Amino acid sequence: MTLYADRRAALRASLDEAGLDALFIGSAANRRYLTGFVGSAGYVLIGRETDELLVDGRYVTQARVQAPDINVRFAGTQPQQGACERITELGLRKVGFEALQVTVARLDKFQEHAPEVEWISTRDLVENLRAAKAPVEIEALRRAVAVSDGAIAHAYAMAAPGMTEAELAWRLEVWMREHGAEKLAFDIIVAAGENSSRPHHHPSQRPLRAGEPITIDLGAVVEGYHSDVTRTFSIGPVIEQAEEYDRVWHLVDRARQAAIAALQPGVSGKQADQAARDPITAAGHGEHFGHGTGHGVGLEIHEGPRLSKIAPETPLPVGCAVTVEPGVYLPERFGVRIEDLVVLGPDGAEVLTQVANMPVVMPATTAAMPQRG
Repeated sequence: MTLYADRRAALRASLDEAGLDALFIGSAANRRYLTGFVGSAGYVLIGRETDELLVDGRYVTQARVQAPDINVRFAGTQPQQGACERITELGLRKVGFEALQVTVARLDKFQEHAPEVEWISTRDLVENLRAAKAPVEIEALRRAVAVSDGAIAHAYAMAAPGMTEAELAWRLEVWMREHGAEKLAFDIIVAAGENSSRPHHHPSQRPLRAGEPITIDLGAVVEGYHSDVTRTFSIGPVIEQAEEYDRVWHLVDRARQAAIAALQPGVSGKQADQAARDPITAAGHGEHFGHGTGHGVGLEIHEGPRLSKIAPETPLPVGCAVTVEPGVYLPERFGVRIEDLVVLGPDGAEVLTQVANMPVVMPATTAAMPQRG
């Protein structure tokens, strides 16, 4: 069996427990995971004796090339209706749909096109399989991480006083595109000075200045798999709040290391989060760490499992790829976030991120770059 057929077989094995005759899948990431098809539309139907990929006329040829081990069917010019008619034709009665992907309006259409079907809401049947990465997936993640590592190294060398946040973000996007990224994993964050206290700041026309904290958060997509890395640094020694910046930067770095050390087989996402949160809280900055410690990464930039206070108590699956990204944000002053991408292996955590992590950089271009603004 192929990798994709193995995945579909594993999903099929879960149908009885879920009380389903079949699962009807429209999520792009789940569709790719189960078939290898990367088109922008289509449905996968997995039943006890059914494996079908239903697409419209734009994708029939592409689907047969990319997913040769599954039955590819033309679903007509209205593929949602055509797919529902195929479910009726097969005599399926209890069919699961992806609750997080299907709107109320779309469910109404499912019921209209296949009124005799009992449509059953499901969650995470495919996503739970995706959580533990196969070796081929981990290698794709490595390649994506290599691009984002290179982009951060490029930022260390190229970021200069006078350059705006938006200009630096654009230069990094171009660099990643030119060095193997199919696309960005998400909009790049470049946050300088007081803007670094906002975890999801959007790059602006604010100029970078020497001696202030700068947070860069970016990721690349390679072969469909995402990377995610964050570094906080200053161009030259910090001028204002230097002692506090140094304390906070090293505190966040210790929290990152503590969470990575805690990532051993059997640990839960809640426990891993607590390992990062404890030193930050002990230092008096608990209220300044307002997000989870990490999230799963793979065919989507945010997927399971989670490292957070509200994560389940169940052990993280061996093979999962998660970010470790503690942060401390002092409102309207500065923030520090440091993030690595980590795979939980049978012997503990393997850190995929390799780019240097340092509070201060002294790029050769800094002295030559004139101040602007």
